[in-house]
Amino acid sequence: MRRTLVVVLALIAAVGLLAPPVMAQAPAPKVTINGLIDFVGSISKNWADADLTNARDQFSYTRERGRIDIIGEVGKSKMVWGLELDFTNGQSSVAAPGNSSSFDLDTDVAGFTETKWLYVETPLTGAGSILPFIPVASTIRGGAQPFRGHEYKFGLIAGGDFGGVAVETKWTPNVSSTLTWVAVREALFRTVSTTARQAESYALLASAEVAPMKGLLVKPTWAYKNGDGGNTGSGSAGYQSKDGFAYTGSSVAGGTGAASHKTYVHTIGAEAKWTMAAFRFEPSIFWQLGTQGIAPIRVNNQVKNAVDVRSWIFDGIAGYRLGPLDLSTRFMYTPGQETQHIITNGSDIGYFQTPVNSGFAYMTGWTEIQTSQVEYNNALITGCGGCTLRQNPSFDKYGRIMWAVKGDYALTPALNFYAIVNASWTDKDLDKTQIVGAAGSVASRRGEQIRGENDYLGTELDLGMTWRFAPNVALDLVWAYMWTGSAFDQSTNATNQNAGVVNSAKDVYKAISRIRFTF
Repeated sequence: MRRTLVVVLALIAAVGLLAPPVMAQAPAPKVTINGLIDFVGSISKNWADADLTNARDQFSYTRERGRIDIIGEVGKSKMVWGLELDFTNGQSSVAAPGNSSSFDLDTDVAGFTETKWLYVETPLTGAGSILPFIPVASTIRGGAQPFRGHEYKFGLIAGGDFGGVAVETKWTPNVSSTLTWVAVREALFRTVSTTARQAESYALLASAEVAPMKGLLVKPTWAYKNGDGGNTGSGSAGYQSKDGFAYTGSSVAGGTGAASHKTYVHTIGAEAKWTMAAFRFEPSIFWQLGTQGIAPIRVNNQVKNAVDVRSWIFDGIAGYRLGPLDLSTRFMYTPGQETQHIITNGSDIGYFQTPVNSGFAYMTGWTEIQTSQVEYNNALITGCGGCTLRQNPSFDKYGRIMWAVKGDYALTPALNFYAIVNASWTDKDLDKTQIVGAAGSVASRRGEQIRGENDYLGTELDLGMTWRFAPNVALDLVWAYMWTGSAFDQSTNATNQNAGVVNSAKDVYKAISRIRFTF
């Protein structure tokens, strides 16, 4: 795939050279700098790990986050260098979630500036482009960049950032498209001294946006994930472990072993935005199908080294505005599979996974505890990547049902209050003697006919305020509480699991204040 992309780009450049040169005075270069800085204070209880049955983890801290974008422009072309800095206040032997380091006395910290974006953007077709003889206008973007154009609900298909190439095309005033190639994992030079197997993973996305009538937008999308050896990257990248099954597999030295789990998954569907006066409706539905490699097993006297992927998701928002009051609701459903259906034993995959990248943000704006929006550096049970909502629509392999309602009241243009209530369940009952951790929600193997017992994840209440008290400066205050359900009960360790001991989940709360300055 990588070689094909390089050849295609080379041909595009070669054809562009054949176009007659147009001599014109070059526009003056322009450099701008924009960004934001957050100062956040957070207090929480029973929110910092994957074990909700032990409420002794009380977490309080302050932190800063800076995002600075340096943009150089000449005519229609530009480059962007996006920097990020994340620090807590006070010396610590470990970094807080989402932070790189900490400020102690004297605050001299070196080597923790992150490059978030680094890309070039230029016209691909149309006047003044690489291919000026093609009449439609399109733009090509290459490098480390944000995902754009593939989703209305952030984190459902492709959120966050990636390294690769994207092409945006405006076909007519009512029709546009986005094509994206994502480099997930790259196999570079191989030498005689190279012993580890080098794998390559990538993703392809294609979306169109059509406005067939006033107030209606429709976005069909196709995403293809090709994972050799699973997926690599940060905690939000790739597919997370479920019920003890690790998608990363194991690399085989010097060869192509069957244990390097190969992923071939297509996700296809559509989203829409329909606005009619004060009413709005935003449905999304996607189907997922493909194959997933597993370690070879023998089933019915035949060797099986892959299982089928068959799942789907529905996610819909409806809202109505009454002057300064905005009322909205959101419902999400994705199926799961039974406790006894174990992937490593050859059961097919029946749960939905974010096709490319959630960007740590699925369901942002509808929950402050399960997916944070103000205190966004952490979320509920982040120690179980396959369970946490901000990374996975499905709770482990059991699916998820979530319903939320939200009221938003603008007392003045500068002062806003809101309240959110949500409740969630798993689609299939899970094992009450589970152990929740990095390997997922691992059930006890009490026989092939084991059935789950619990499905209620809990109910959450969020109360918040945003006060834009000065130009480009806002104060956010949030209080959140979650009454946890029995689906978070667990045995916590193998000894308790074997003995059938189950610990009950405890409630979760947090309070946050944030000052955000944008420029």
